[in-house]
Amino acid sequence: MAKENVMDQSEQLTGERANTDANVWVQLIGALILTLIVSFGLHFGAKAYNQGLLKFANGLINQRGPVQWLELFSFFVVVLFLFQKNRIVREQIRHISEDTAQVLGVNMDNEEELQLLRKRIHDSGSDTKSIMLGRLDRGLGLWLSTKDVGRVGGWVSSENGRDTVMSDLTFTLARTMMWVIPILGFIGTVQGLSAAVGGFAEFLSGAAELTAIKGAIAEVTIGLGVAFDTTFLALMLVTFVQFPLTSVMRREATLLSDIDIYLDEQFVSRLPSPESQPVVIENLEDSIEAAFRRYIPDPDRYEEVFTLSIEKAASEMKTQFEELANRYVAARKTATDEEVQALAAAMAHAHEQAAELAGRYAASAQEVQATLGESLQKAANAAGIVEQQIATITNLGAKVQELLQVEQALERALAGVTSTEEFQKTFVRLQEHLATTDEFCRRLSRPRVITLQEEVRA
Repeated sequence: MAKENVMDQSEQLTGERANTDANVWVQLIGALILTLIVSFGLHFGAKAYNQGLLKFANGLINQRGPVQWLELFSFFVVVLFLFQKNRIVREQIRHISEDTAQVLGVNMDNEEELQLLRKRIHDSGSDTKSIMLGRLDRGLGLWLSTKDVGRVGGWVSSENGRDTVMSDLTFTLARTMMWVIPILGFIGTVQGLSAAVGGFAEFLSGAAELTAIKGAIAEVTIGLGVAFDTTFLALMLVTFVQFPLTSVMRREATLLSDIDIYLDEQFVSRLPSPESQPVVIENLEDSIEAAFRRYIPDPDRYEEVFTLSIEKAASEMKTQFEELANRYVAARKTATDEEVQALAAAMAHAHEQAAELAGRYAASAQEVQATLGESLQKAANAAGIVEQQIATITNLGAKVQELLQVEQALERALAGVTSTEEFQKTFVRLQEHLATTDEFCRRLSRPRVITLQEEVRA
């Protein structure tokens, strides 16, 4: 699942990205059409009414050579660029102001809601139209695949830098035209001055008649008109578009800043903090080690654990035998057949309890052995020690079995008692057995070192 999320995230990062670029062909073709409309409109308008401002505009555009048309074409390119840019920026701002993705109502701790948010963005197609929603979609994909808040925050910041660079590149054509217009004006000035000076030079080399003087002065005047009118038109056109262009650039820079602030406040800052996330173990070795630390005792504490277990078992056995001895002494004081039978029943009950205790202890030993089997790889170096511990437990079980046999012998001895003399002899033997048992219990209660050895059988 994580691999699929990462692949999906890589596809999002390499797919189509929203931007604020305007269609260049619309600008070029539209500028050409508008230039032709203005030129022909002034031409036919001057024919119908060749006076005042209309006459001046027609002379300025159509009677000063092709440079004026190129300036007008460049001017309309910038104008169309401004209209397109204004519409694009307004649409981008709408996604922020209206919260079209409904980010404010999403619980960032719920992965299902985040998946639904991505689905809404994809279904609407806004991820390829809106810079903010496209960046949010890719940020969600990165978060779902990594769950790393720091990485997501850094990626969002780097995305803002990339979008800023791309936004700046979209103004390349407009900036170029803003330089082309005054340059064309200067070219027209040079062309007009060159024509004026050339015409005056021809006049000086010819006859100095009045008619020739008038014609030469007219040529010089026309050349000077071209020179000054081209520069005048260029400066006027640049002035008209410079302020709107600066305003659009400022609005777009503000838009990118608002997108960055929106994502920081409504997305990155609302993601769960690293402290609230579960600790992710990076590799299998760490996982196994953590499981051993959690479920298996420290190998250094095996001696302590088994010593305590054996001491507890010995204490319980000693308590059972003391209780049995006390019952026997009480029964000896009022020795009757019924009491002997009751004592025999008590002995049987003690035998059952001892057998149950031995069974529980054997089950505990089996559980310990099974647990140690699960940690075989970690406890390979302690195999010899475990073997010795198992041998010790086996000997202890044998001793417990001997105690059970003693109890059985005592029971048989009690059953065979038929007279007071025989009962006295039996009681003496029982005291000897009890002394032996007491000595054995004292030995068991002493602290000792017991080691377990695990044997793997095929």
